[in-house]
Amino acid sequence: MASQVGKYQMVEGQYWSGMTTKQHLASVYNFSPQKASSLMTKLLASNYGGTLESMLSKFPTKYFDTDDDFTWDLIGAYERNFPLVEAVWKGSVVTDSTDGVGKGGSFKLYFSERAFSDVNIIVGERNELYQIRILEEPVLVAGGLWEYEVELMGGNQFGMPGSELVGGKRFSKEFSLVEDTLSIKGGDIWFSSPIALRNEFSSIRMQHTAPGNMKDRRIGTMLAVKDPKTGAIVQQPLWMQHVEWKFEYDYAQEKNKVLMFARSNRDENGDYSNIGKSGHVLKQGAGIREQMESSNTFYYTNFSLKFLEDMLTELSEGKLSMDERHFILKTGERGAIQFHKAISADGSGWMKDAVALGFDNTNINAIQKVVSPLHPNALSVGYQFTQFIAPNNIKVSVEVDPFYDSKVRNKILHPNGGVAESYRYDIMDIGTIEGEPNIQKAMVTGNEEVRGWEAGLRNPFTGAPNTDLMANSVDGSTYHRACFGIGAIVRDPSRTASLIPSILAA
Repeated sequence: MASQVGKYQMVEGQYWSGMTTKQHLASVYNFSPQKASSLMTKLLASNYGGTLESMLSKFPTKYFDTDDDFTWDLIGAYERNFPLVEAVWKGSVVTDSTDGVGKGGSFKLYFSERAFSDVNIIVGERNELYQIRILEEPVLVAGGLWEYEVELMGGNQFGMPGSELVGGKRFSKEFSLVEDTLSIKGGDIWFSSPIALRNEFSSIRMQHTAPGNMKDRRIGTMLAVKDPKTGAIVQQPLWMQHVEWKFEYDYAQEKNKVLMFARSNRDENGDYSNIGKSGHVLKQGAGIREQMESSNTFYYTNFSLKFLEDMLTELSEGKLSMDERHFILKTGERGAIQFHKAISADGSGWMKDAVALGFDNTNINAIQKVVSPLHPNALSVGYQFTQFIAPNNIKVSVEVDPFYDSKVRNKILHPNGGVAESYRYDIMDIGTIEGEPNIQKAMVTGNEEVRGWEAGLRNPFTGAPNTDLMANSVDGSTYHRACFGIGAIVRDPSRTASLIPSILAA
């Protein structure tokens, strides 16, 4: 049963798909000589403002020559830790109970990678207390491990506890120490091979058929749509005007959903099990959401500024300069309200401190005089926090995306009201990596947009009085649109993050 707008709604909305005939117009739109308004409210049709595709259009689209899988390389970090596999002291594997490792002699460390070189000084977790010198270049031994002969730097007379040398302890390079007289060699540098990432294109297609006698069909109630260029409300007295607008609207929404929500249907063996109507496989690439899931996904029950601050600090420290720490939180309307309430609650102490220190907060115009028949001295009051500046110049701003509030696509409700998705926060760091956007739309050259009419006897889409060349003898035409190859690239998922209500955890 369709939902009602209110008790003054006279009839329920009716829904249908496929071909629309003049009988539909007569029964649904109720031709009537007089109406209270010339505009008809469109139920369950939200004219989304800024969409994902419009946001990505600010950056150049990445074009590929073919619709084959597309790949990109992600260079590893210039500095990193290397986990120790094991240590051996006096012929025995070091354990937590081993004591005095390295006292008076060398010992061996085993890593799964050729992490360091001769003369490097390396450190573990207690990086200033226990410094280890590599004596020779590593040797590849059984099991694919790299064996290092090492010694403790002088000054340590008691050796090193085994608890600092068990498997899993992480080590990093400090510097390459040499003698100041006739030194023979220095420490070498190490490289990181790029991580190869891959995605594939999705292809979408839509079509709609209209009878030839709908070409100039007027409707009793004019439809209102927003002009995409001027933003002005435009009345459409002809049915086919609305058909074309609605087609373009739905097509744009499908493209946005493919870019954001598509999930790869390729299995672990690289095969596809979905077959289309033509008998060929259906390929669906990974959207932005799925690519983001590989890094920095957090679930929360109680939202707080501290939780948000900790997450943003994790994304920033040691990675971003102080002037690059501005994050955009894409969320729903409920999430924006929750963000405001968290600042009001967690920041109330700071606001009191600011007043106590003499800062003047009265110029925000939160209280303003208004005109009302209820009182000669009527006032309005209100404000909303949409941005928060945390320590270390971390700045976070909230941006509401209508996709998060859709009650059609998002079915799980939140106990605090609204849909659970409205409380989700996504940080999609667009940024640049070596001159290219971190998040980018990908398309196939020449296949970006395919459109056309399958013309019958009369074509209501073009308004032509007759059709010289017909594809069939039907008195009507079919409008086709397709995009054979659309996808998204998230070059470095570690520069993105998601804060998701725990009710949405799988």
